[in-house]
Amino acid sequence: MAYHGNNGRMRITEVGNAFDREVHLGVFHSPIASDNGRVAAPSFGKQDGVDYMFYEAGHRLNARICIAGAV
Repeated sequence: MAYHGNNGRMRITEVGNAFDREVHLGVFHSPIASDNGRVAAPSFGKQDGVDYMFYEAGHRLNARICIAGAV
């Protein structure tokens, strides 16, 4: 499960099928300068074999939608 924390970073946790276990894998994305200190609401997709992540960047009332491609 991918989610954002209150510190502006995105984390990933492996959960059981019935949400009966959790393995915290840590931070998988921290904001870069153009993210203005906050990243949130990750969503993932794939096109032509390339993985993409769409996410919210910037402060809540002034945020924008960004895209990151796997390298």
